Amino acid sequence: MNTKKWTWLISTALVIMLLTLTGCQSVEGLNLAKAIQNDWSVKSSESKSTVQLEFVSGDTSKLTAEEKAALVALQNVKIELAVKTQDSQRLSADGTIIYSKGKIPFKVATEGTKIALSIEGAKKPIVIDLLGGANISFLNLLPKALKEQFGNKLLEIKPSLIGLILGNAPDPAHLTVTPVTDSVNGESLSLQKAHLAFSGSELASLLQKLLANVVADEAGLKEVLGQLYDALEPVIKEQIAGGDSSITLQLLTNKDVTLGLVYSPIHDYLADLAESLTTTLTGGGSSEGVLLPTKDLFSSNASLQADIYTDGDKQVRKQSLAVNLPLSDTKTGVSAVKLTLTSETWNLNKPVTASTIDTTGALQLGLNATSTFKLLANLDKQSTFYGMLKNDLRVTKKDINMKTDGSGGDADVPQPFIDGNGKTMVPVRFVSETLGAEVGWNGDLRQVTITDYLTGRTILLTLDSTHATVNGSAVPELESAATLSNNSTFVPIRFIAETLGCVVSFNDSTRVVTIHRD
Repeated sequence: MNTKKWTWLISTALVIMLLTLTGCQSVEGLNLAKAIQNDWSVKSSESKSTVQLEFVSGDTSKLTAEEKAALVALQNVKIELAVKTQDSQRLSADGTIIYSKGKIPFKVATEGTKIALSIEGAKKPIVIDLLGGANISFLNLLPKALKEQFGNKLLEIKPSLIGLILGNAPDPAHLTVTPVTDSVNGESLSLQKAHLAFSGSELASLLQKLLANVVADEAGLKEVLGQLYDALEPVIKEQIAGGDSSITLQLLTNKDVTLGLVYSPIHDYLADLAESLTTTLTGGGSSEGVLLPTKDLFSSNASLQADIYTDGDKQVRKQSLAVNLPLSDTKTGVSAVKLTLTSETWNLNKPVTASTIDTTGALQLGLNATSTFKLLANLDKQSTFYGMLKNDLRVTKKDINMKTDGSGGDADVPQPFIDGNGKTMVPVRFVSETLGAEVGWNGDLRQVTITDYLTGRTILLTLDSTHATVNGSAVPELESAATLSNNSTFVPIRFIAETLGCVVSFNDSTRVVTIHRD
């Protein structure tokens, strides 16, 4: 399974894990699954929440001075949010990021899967399409107009989707319910408090069972897909009425045919996720590129405790979550990560108006490496947010290691080689994009354009030429001409790396060349 898919799944695991752990169990008269489904069916509300992330120091003796300073700076990070949910498509939030070097105020407004962000230090607002960053192969079956609406329509059928998850979730082993009196937005309420506690290994087992159950639930999955089709049908008809006569769109007018076409790839995608989870838990597969330390998250040493408070209408009014994640990798200087979340909700299903953000001229970002550098270029270098990303989180730090003798490496990545001039030639697109730059190709002129947002440099290369320009100005001739090999453009490593502000090193014994970017 592609690691990007697994990264996308595991990065959302903490958000959905409460859903996957409640099952249909009823304790002390409280059907927690029903209460959570009610919560996801709420159309409008106001809420406030606090998320706190703590890095517990471990052995820092092997860290550099910069790494130690970053660990101290980021040891405690807190995010405070005040949220207004208008409907399933629109919400807004006023928030503040708080850490050792200051406070960073921000505003968020969502419409469907698109998030508009206005944050202190940014020169212009930012728009991020969440669904656009998910590597979900079955979306490629859909015409462009349906792809654009897919996420929004998915949100419309959210209660049914959550119902599918809850209907297939196994019951947790440790669930207790007690009556309490607590305050929500200053109002004293009689609530039922459901307490869940489990280890990472128990979480892993429950997630495995959940995915296996969903994959096996053909009727349930088809029911949700049918509702998604009903939500998308007006878009299909609108496109046809507008003159789109494509065969694909015509086929989609038949609901039975459409469901028959999309069920298998979606089912296979879910089965792929289930297989990937099993592979990860049994110690197989590579962890490279995975957002979270999955083996630690799913170990018996990790723990999660959650309290869910429901009112007399079986609506969730307060929640608290505490995750303790000991880390096995001692090289990080961090022995454990602790995450806590608290929230409370009021004005359920009452008129609520979400704020908006003027996105005229906004920076459009995806969820790829280049987006990080575009974001930095959009920030005032003196701002607290820029300093947090660049100096503390070190988001620009990259290391590329490539063998020059043709051995090893990913079969999908063109391998560097030594040319007739004795110069190391590297694949320009792979190297540039890994370093966060954007690459364009002009087939008519046989030219490659590299745009680096971190340095502000634009490099222009021409195939079979030793001449190049940087920001429109000629530079000294390249040591070797840019050349095409196996449908990839190769350039001398020192030119591309040093122009992008990187450092090149070579290990003679291993024949590995390294490009380092701070």
